Amino acid sequence: MEILLSESSVITTYYFDWSTGKVAIFLASLGLTVLPVNIVVGNYISNMFEDRQILLASEIMVCIGVLLSFHIIVPYSVPQYVCSGLILFVSAEVLEGINLALLSRVMSSRLSRGTYNGGLLSTEAGTIARVIADGTITLAGYLGQSRLLNITLLPSLFICISSIVATCFTYNSLY
Repeated sequence: MEILLSESSVITTYYFDWSTGKVAIFLASLGLTVLPVNIVVGNYISNMFEDRQILLASEIMVCIGVLLSFHIIVPYSVPQYVCSGLILFVSAEVLEGINLALLSRVMSSRLSRGTYNGGLLSTEAGTIARVIADGTITLAGYLGQSRLLNITLLPSLFICISSIVATCFTYNSLY
């Protein structure tokens, strides 16, 4: 998700010649999905399915979003970018919520109070993700703007596949 947000201005300018205003509208539209998605997942979906089922489904959807984002043979189009970005962003938001819910069940009670609590750990994990995303974009930028999209998506794809495999191996222990 961080790579999508961080490189959106470069990618959309290169492929679609979007202005800063169009990129801002796209990112604002993605941001407006956060509250409705969290309400739907929190009030309805989490009551119908187990957390581990939602976890696996959202991991698969993130992977689908990443796969759809690649620029392979056909010309890269605005609908492809917008749809894959929406799938990726919404699924990653769901995944973040489910991960925090599962983490809260296994986290030590000592981490629920004091300065070094679960909220701080969550914030630091997000910061580390932003640093890794920015570093990946910077390193991929040296290979040229035309390769930036696919090169930055490769680590994301690897992480998605690894997460799905890990979830499948530990599925019965996730409650």
